[in-house]
Amino acid sequence: MPQLIQLTDCSDVTPALRDGLVKCWTEVTNGNGANGFAFPPVHKNDVAPVLDALISRLHPDRERLLLALSGAALVGWVTLSRDPNPLIAHWGSVNHLQTLPSHRKRGVATALMNDLHRIARDEMHLEQLHLAARGGLGLENFYSRLGWREVGRWPKALRLAPGDTEDEVLMVLSPL
Repeated sequence: MPQLIQLTDCSDVTPALRDGLVKCWTEVTNGNGANGFAFPPVHKNDVAPVLDALISRLHPDRERLLLALSGAALVGWVTLSRDPNPLIAHWGSVNHLQTLPSHRKRGVATALMNDLHRIARDEMHLEQLHLAARGGLGLENFYSRLGWREVGRWPKALRLAPGDTEDEVLMVLSPL
């Protein structure tokens, strides 16, 4: 089982962790992962500025980064965000769940999502979580096993290539 670490401030991200995050995001995207870059291949120079922007938003009340480590190596990560708007401050958004391809089917993503659930409920006092997943990859089944339910779809919302579109699946976990 991986060691899970939560980061809540940009100063928590060491150069080695940053490098591991860039490597993971690059490998996941280039391995057909659905993590914010629509058109692989991507290179570390594509990923690094997007990651740096994410890291700059870390804050205990609004943006958290959960890491899964195997020894000293980063093998997966996910983000949990809360919008400061008081109308929606009771729910959080889950983004960028990813596991290195070499560490899939080992419980890394499940461990990250279970810890994220605990943090959302016990530390951030959120009442529900939302996420959007790319259809056609079986992700709905993974999240459903963890208690999430599908609440809608945006048909053909994601254009991966000319003539290649997938639904965006909207899911919620409530109550926490």
